Amino acid sequence: MKCCSSYLPFVAIVAIGTVGCHADRSYSAGPGAMIVDANHDNGNVFFVWLPPLLGQQAPAGQVFSRQLGPMVTITNLCTGAIIRTLAGLDVQVESSDYQTNWHTADDNLDASCTYRITAMAGSRQLGVADVDVVDSGSELKNVNTGEFIPLLVDRTLPIKFFIGVGSQCQRVDSDCGEGTVQPGQSTTIVTTHGQAGVFVPAGAVDQPVTLIIESADDRPCIPGLPEPVFPGDIGAVGNSCYDFHTEPPLALVNTSGKFNTNVTVGICPVIGTLDHATSDLLQIFQLHVGADPAIRALNNVPAPFLHCDPGYATLGSRGSSPRRSLLGALAVRLRSLVTPRPLFASTRVAIDLGAGGSTDMFSRFSWALPSQLDLNFDQTPELGSILPGATVNSVYSRLGITFSRTNPLGLCPGTAVYANNYGVLGFNSGQNNISVCPLGLASDFNELSFGKIKATFVVPAVQACITATPTGFHTIFPLSGGVAFIEALDANGNVLGRTESTTDGVPQQLCVSGAGIAAVQFAGKGSAYAIFDNLRWTRVLPPSP
Repeated sequence: MKCCSSYLPFVAIVAIGTVGCHADRSYSAGPGAMIVDANHDNGNVFFVWLPPLLGQQAPAGQVFSRQLGPMVTITNLCTGAIIRTLAGLDVQVESSDYQTNWHTADDNLDASCTYRITAMAGSRQLGVADVDVVDSGSELKNVNTGEFIPLLVDRTLPIKFFIGVGSQCQRVDSDCGEGTVQPGQSTTIVTTHGQAGVFVPAGAVDQPVTLIIESADDRPCIPGLPEPVFPGDIGAVGNSCYDFHTEPPLALVNTSGKFNTNVTVGICPVIGTLDHATSDLLQIFQLHVGADPAIRALNNVPAPFLHCDPGYATLGSRGSSPRRSLLGALAVRLRSLVTPRPLFASTRVAIDLGAGGSTDMFSRFSWALPSQLDLNFDQTPELGSILPGATVNSVYSRLGITFSRTNPLGLCPGTAVYANNYGVLGFNSGQNNISVCPLGLASDFNELSFGKIKATFVVPAVQACITATPTGFHTIFPLSGGVAFIEALDANGNVLGRTESTTDGVPQQLCVSGAGIAAVQFAGKGSAYAIFDNLRWTRVLPPSP
């Protein structure tokens, strides 16, 4: 039974393994009293209870993790029941800590019980502090004020704590980023060293979820990804291999098990002395075990939240007005036109086309030069549609390939190379072919009257293939027969190899192989006509099984 009501109960924090002298009062605190944080009981090194709970400060050198949505629970250890949950707007983020207030008068505290304050973020328990109730002001004389904090029960107990970036990551020595994503808000999270980050648009998740980014030291970063790969250095600095995941997993957050809309994953590549032209061909690759395919290249997109992205700093500073942010963005863009682009730590460069990739799921990500690329002339590199009749000379330049013609004075004169849907099935076939002739004319051509189409590679290939369909000889009386060909050229224009089709008027894949293929050219042989589609080239052949 409680003592006389004329005495106001008090609350005090119990130090680890230490209970002050409480005269003749018997305590029934359930489990042994405990405090858990970075400085007590081998707790999370990125979590610290702050005054008035404990007289200690935040760790020096850690970055405050202000994007989490922590939750505080109060549990009666006598019953095991949670009597109070403080979350959402109840927990305020300050400049360097989180704070919430426990109004003890609202919970009818039992002086014979111990109460446990637990701080959580995501699915992780970060800290524990046990609270003991002193129901008599006369007992304060027995309280060691160096270990206990007395508080009138009808007052408020401020609960303050520090969470450092890294609290959600597996390793304390990794480059870590963490935050809580809300369904109705767009969220950007960047790691401590600024080497990786993510932008999650509003509506991408159906419920709040904790998002975690962590550098990975496994090498190879993505097993089975062909060279050349650019995983960077092992450790927290200069790493280009990262794991991205959510807690709980997306399968428990969204019905589809994926993001509702694509998110942008960004990583600063560490590429050493790689030349500028080749560096712009790199793509972020994703390993997702269970997906088909398990390894896939992501479409390059801007990641202006990273310092290595050409759009960095155009977002405006936090708290700035939209007008000021817009003017700042314009100033940065104008300045970028007349000033050299900075190098970061001599090995990290800004990628002209963006340091990000677009994806609908999380897993492991790293940079590599795509070893095999496929073009069907129906889609742009960004997966947009190519309209019939469009010129494609430089449409695929960001993939490291351009198209030209060897005879601009032949039939269908000019320098343009077209996507033409007048193919085997006739006009408006629904499938673009590559041709020297514009829309409205048949897409087949030959080397004698029209010249050849030449595809030039920024990075030399070791193999190139194209689908060719011989269409015979277009004479007054059309004749079947004739073949199509593809030939490989070195950097000096010398022919490295040549492959010809059969005379069968069906689609055939023609391939040429060799070291250092700088370009390929193709046409119907002599005066024989052929249609061409689906170009594929390989920069590095995969190892033999």
